[in-house]
Amino acid sequence: MPSESFEQLLDRAAADLGIEPEYWDIWGNHHPATSALKQAILCAMAVPCETAEELEGALAARLRREWQRLAPPTLVVSETGPHALPVNIPAESLGESAEITVRREDGVTIMVRPNLWDLPQLGAIEMDGRTIVRKVAPLPQDLPLGYHEITVRISSLNSETRYIITPQRAWTHPHLGRGGRAGGVAVSLYGVRSARNWGCGDFRDLPDLADWVADELKASFIGLNPLHAIHNRRPFNTSPYLPNCIFYQNFIYLDVEGVEDFARSRRAQQLRSRREVQSEIEALRAAPFVEYERVGALKLRFLKLLFVQFLR
Repeated sequence: MPSESFEQLLDRAAADLGIEPEYWDIWGNHHPATSALKQAILCAMAVPCETAEELEGALAARLRREWQRLAPPTLVVSETGPHALPVNIPAESLGESAEITVRREDGVTIMVRPNLWDLPQLGAIEMDGRTIVRKVAPLPQDLPLGYHEITVRISSLNSETRYIITPQRAWTHPHLGRGGRAGGVAVSLYGVRSARNWGCGDFRDLPDLADWVADELKASFIGLNPLHAIHNRRPFNTSPYLPNCIFYQNFIYLDVEGVEDFARSRRAQQLRSRREVQSEIEALRAAPFVEYERVGALKLRFLKLLFVQFLR
């Protein structure tokens, strides 16, 4: 039988998985997380939590996974450091040689060979008849911001960790100074209409918009929607917050007529001058919504011609 009550297990599971126990709303009202809410969130996170026995089993399995790994799968740390890596070492392996390889995001590789006995100890656990000791291995302190890969090898054991170093604080424009305030405008680029775009705001509209915000509104910035590649289909898959891939931008934001090869492509210019194409562009500008599929199809039609010109 579980040694803790169901509510105690819920509290422990919520704390382990980062569920906040409370929050204060903008009106100053306090909202504690109820047991039912914690249970609902845990279930949404695929944690078995219908009974106390299920919860205790889930917590035990989580603890086992945590201690069985030589090093955690991911660590997010501040640039101010100190940079170190917790390592779970079977007690019988403390006398073995250890090798920690740090592959920085820029390709530089650094090797560290610590003496396991000399490392500070954070804790220990008895599991499956053996003792596992958690030690702290120091890393190079001059690691830059970025996503680094760390490989730990101790005898036949090995583990990899994604080591992410983040700025200590959000970037602030030097003209504002610490604690300064600035006003800006939130803009969804796809919703911008102009006398020359094709029914969707593009990268020629954006600098014009920035000039207007700065010169006319005297604002300091534009809060822009993500520009990642999406499916460009209505009514689904048009959210900028659900990208196909974060490594590519959505081609729908390209100013086709501003691409260098447009001026060199006779076929593209002839297509642009056709009455049916002009009517389609006018209809897209007048549409009450962004017609993603039509805009995307039209731009792809031209971009294929521009690519042919580019290859020539």
